[in-house]
Amino acid sequence: MLGTLLDQRYRVTAVLGAGGFGQTYIAEDTRRPGNPQCVVKHLKPASSDTQFIDVARRLFRTEAEMLEKLGRHDQIPQLLAYFEDQKEFYLVQEFIQGQPLSDEMPLGQPLPEAQVLGIVQEILNVLHFVHYHQVIHRDIKPDNLIRRRADGHLVLIDFGAVKEIRTQIAPAGQSVGYTVGIGTQGYMPGEQLSGRPRLNSDIYAVGMIGIKAMTGVEPIQLPFNEQTAEIQWRSLAPQVSPRFAEILERMVRSQFNTRYPSVADVLQDLQLLSQPIPAAIPPTEPVIHSGSIPLPPPFPTQPQPTYLPPML
Repeated sequence: MLGTLLDQRYRVTAVLGAGGFGQTYIAEDTRRPGNPQCVVKHLKPASSDTQFIDVARRLFRTEAEMLEKLGRHDQIPQLLAYFEDQKEFYLVQEFIQGQPLSDEMPLGQPLPEAQVLGIVQEILNVLHFVHYHQVIHRDIKPDNLIRRRADGHLVLIDFGAVKEIRTQIAPAGQSVGYTVGIGTQGYMPGEQLSGRPRLNSDIYAVGMIGIKAMTGVEPIQLPFNEQTAEIQWRSLAPQVSPRFAEILERMVRSQFNTRYPSVADVLQDLQLLSQPIPAAIPPTEPVIHSGSIPLPPPFPTQPQPTYLPPML
């Protein structure tokens, strides 16, 4: 595949990875000055059946449209192109120069709370935009966050597991209800593991990133309470403040209905946490309420999304 010219434009220079869905390459855009690098995802349908290909083509187009919307955020790679060749599908996205967040979180080296708080808040600000479009990423983890070399901001990558799904393909054209569990062990909660992800399944993943940063321990290696199934991590992070620990614990509750319901709710608590404690007011002075804390735009009132299994 190396050296292949895709769509008479994108010359493959390296293979980034391979999976059941196909392969991911680094390529040069030969039609732009300087031949800048880009990422090409090569998606191979699991069946050559005509009806299957037609449905896969429609879903591919829908996914490309979704990535086009998400790429409008400065901290999400832009979709540059999508095309079909011999009943196989290709997505071309912006290549982000930088290092994965995992490089900043070495095992056995807990980070200061202020640094972890900044990381968690930045990820949540990007996730707020993703969830606004009723999209669940499903694979948020340190390796899928790149510290962009140009400006030091975190960029959320690898939307191969995202879904904004309406129906699901099944044998004999029947529709079924849920997807297989997709994600990374340790960062996905129980409902996602069983194929029923929700918007706050992504909140769980961000909380686990915060806990890994505070403890220096991989999420899958953290102890948990056998009765409640809750992660037991506070003793491994003596530097954590009680309030930040409470926020992280609510982000990673094992039951989704006891977890934070939305990113906006988490951000509100984190903003309160980062505010300085006000000076005591003498009893003779009136208490003046300053009003609520500004938050990002509220989510539109829409039903919870439904999902498809990987079409490829």
